[in-house]
Amino acid sequence: MEYVDLKNEILELIERRAEGKYWDFKQQWHSNNADLLHDIICMANSPANRDCYIIIGVEDKTYNILGVNDENRKNQQKIIDLLRQKPSWAGGYVPEVYVKTITIEGKEIDVVIVKQSDNTPFYLLEDYEKDKKKISKGVIYTRKGDTNTPKTQTADLYDTELLWKRRFGLLYNPSQRAKFYLKDLDNWESVEGETDKSGRKDSFVFYRPDPDYTVYFVYEDETDEGLPYAKDVNDSAVGTQSYYLFAFCNVSYHTGYSSRRKVVLYYKEVPLFSSVIESIDDGRIRVVPPELSVIDPHYIEDSFQYLMFEFVFRHWCFNYSTEAKEMFLRVIPVYKNDEEHEEFREYTKNNGMPPYFPGRKGKVMQGKALERIHNTKIYIYEGYDDPSTREPIAQSVKNTPELVINFANPENKYFQLITEELRKGKMLVDWLEDWRNNKK
Repeated sequence: MEYVDLKNEILELIERRAEGKYWDFKQQWHSNNADLLHDIICMANSPANRDCYIIIGVEDKTYNILGVNDENRKNQQKIIDLLRQKPSWAGGYVPEVYVKTITIEGKEIDVVIVKQSDNTPFYLLEDYEKDKKKISKGVIYTRKGDTNTPKTQTADLYDTELLWKRRFGLLYNPSQRAKFYLKDLDNWESVEGETDKSGRKDSFVFYRPDPDYTVYFVYEDETDEGLPYAKDVNDSAVGTQSYYLFAFCNVSYHTGYSSRRKVVLYYKEVPLFSSVIESIDDGRIRVVPPELSVIDPHYIEDSFQYLMFEFVFRHWCFNYSTEAKEMFLRVIPVYKNDEEHEEFREYTKNNGMPPYFPGRKGKVMQGKALERIHNTKIYIYEGYDDPSTREPIAQSVKNTPELVINFANPENKYFQLITEELRKGKMLVDWLEDWRNNKK
């Protein structure tokens, strides 16, 4: 497989005729694993704070493209084996590394990609030695400009401090730090707020290491602004936009619904993010809705929307929350970042997925998209009015990861459209997984 964007970036780096803080050229693969491990650690601890490249098959003095064909050549699995089976890593944090092969001037070039991480500094808890070359335990190696820290030395105090600041999120602005803290789900503490005249309590949680960061769970007046609101998940006001809720089995008999709750993230007094909360299953399950687009409602892993989705499930949901979240994500794609989302959207468009909502005039699925949607099965819950079927069907859905059932009331005016939205969501989730696997 050819990686066009990676190839263009590597070509641009070769044309610079120099090495830098996030890329290094090697004429051939390392003959000693200690040398390879040292290079990977230096790149993982690079102050560049981005993906780094060890580019193999390019002469590091003339920058001539030589290609790779030597006995020490390694694929990705061999690199993973080296990182995970031999050394012991501090904190259990292991650099994330991929090996990609591109072709330039008819010659194969291997690119070892060391992924950006905030788990710096990476260092070993025990010595790693191979053929009299040693990586020392407790020593922090980094990359300064175009030069790695020598194996017999350690990074200076300033560079080491920067790496630890990255670990603790101190290099970032308040919004960036907030994302870092939201991922640290175990370090938040709950506080009950005051009771209002309706007898309801607003509550909040604060981040223990930095209490200036708080998340409030608040109720809004159901008559605010005269907006229509739903009290039952099958009300027409819910419609098809919240199709994913009907993938959760409990909505077939606990049909209460509310969208009058809100979650707000603050830094001191400054609101950094807020979202409506959809409450179902008699208030036990609260959902931060996905980002809505014409084609695919979705989450982006590094977005506030998804981080708060996970956060609310952890801190403001009750029974069956694990099962509910898993069922929702069978029909809502989660992209690693905006770049992956755009790349996948372009891929699906080139394979028959129209750029606008399928079904609109002149906008129909074709090719591979049409084939996949036809092969995507969504089942209908036949026992809607039969309580005896609830437990068996719940166990069946829980134990069958590929199973998606529409649990809407058959009399819901949008029942068929909800089924089609569930089908489209599941198709995109499955297609995304296949697309990622084919890229490896």
